Amino acid sequence: MPLKKGSSKKTISTNISEMRHSGYGQNQAVAAALSQARKSGAKILKKHKAK
Repeated sequence: MPLKKGSSKKTISTNISEMRHSGYGQNQAVAAALSQARKSGAKILKKHKAK
């Protein structure tokens, strides 16, 4: 289940759905999909944690 390369919203959504169907949790699926999008050149900011 390799993730698709790309930075479009459709590709990110597809990657999240694919990981969710494979049994990964929501947060892990989103993190992996956004990480893949960043590697593909998307300008997605990292979420800042509240102190």
